Amino acid sequence: MEIVGARGPAGAPEERLAAVRRLGTVQLLDARLVLGPDHLLTAADHAERAMREGTNVAKTLAVEFVVYASGERQIGDALAKMGIRDTTTEFAVVVFGGDPAAVLDALRLTRDDAVLAFHRQKAKEYGFTDLELDSVPPDRVSDLVLERVALVDLTK
Repeated sequence: MEIVGARGPAGAPEERLAAVRRLGTVQLLDARLVLGPDHLLTAADHAERAMREGTNVAKTLAVEFVVYASGERQIGDALAKMGIRDTTTEFAVVVFGGDPAAVLDALRLTRDDAVLAFHRQKAKEYGFTDLELDSVPPDRVSDLVLERVALVDLTK
């Protein structure tokens, strides 16, 4: 599994997803809600384990991954929160087996891993309150999302 950040023009989500289906299992997320690479790596680990152990709520690894990345219990809520929209210009591209460069090429996106970086404002848009963000040392704030990902197991 590989995770890359990317930028590109806004476009129809259905067309983007159709363009990458033939390239393997790929998930596209709105990078404005990605709180660092560890956020997505942890979500992928949890999703792969859920699929392996039969505790998944989704039929596919790509959708199970979104459930964990979003910290939401319901698939619809997870996709609404983290999924790409027709206004998305910053992407997290997650390739579960396959070539990320081919995916970026098919989508006409330019790699830019900086879009995956943690920022306090992104954490607030993700759903963390100022109280939550202020409750941990500044160098540990990004760990809050790892906890939120792990809590999905308890709420499923």
